[in-house]
Amino acid sequence: MIDDPFHQTVSVFINLDKTYTSGQLNRKLKELGAKLHYDVYSFERKDKGPLWQSESLIYVVTFDDDKEVDAQDSSNKLELQYPLATLGTEQISKFANVVSNVADAFSVKPLLNGSEVTEIEIVEHCDGLVTDLMETWGEEPGSETLRMIIESHY
Repeated sequence: MIDDPFHQTVSVFINLDKTYTSGQLNRKLKELGAKLHYDVYSFERKDKGPLWQSESLIYVVTFDDDKEVDAQDSSNKLELQYPLATLGTEQISKFANVVSNVADAFSVKPLLNGSEVTEIEIVEHCDGLVTDLMETWGEEPGSETLRMIIESHY
């Protein structure tokens, strides 16, 4: 992963217990609350945030044998991407809860930086990134100013 001083994305991986057809995966993810947009899934935030914040709580990337695939393809791995820098910190626990629910639905453990993690450990990891953002940039995740700082760097 490219070093990102803004911690724009936190990725948690779910290695599925088998390869799921697109239909099977669609059913399971929709039961968990995901929405399909064209050929990718996401979990939307429940509240309406400010215009500069992300509308999605989690973006889902699907893989088959470590190759990124579209929603119409079979998958055996998911990457749940949390846009940490562009959501308020009140969304962190919601992110961790969705990750836990997805992992439980497939009877597997989520992986963060290659290690199995619990819901609490995901929150603690994100809290550490928030601390780094606040100490480095003087801004909290989800703030309009942080969004402008990020955009000015890219």
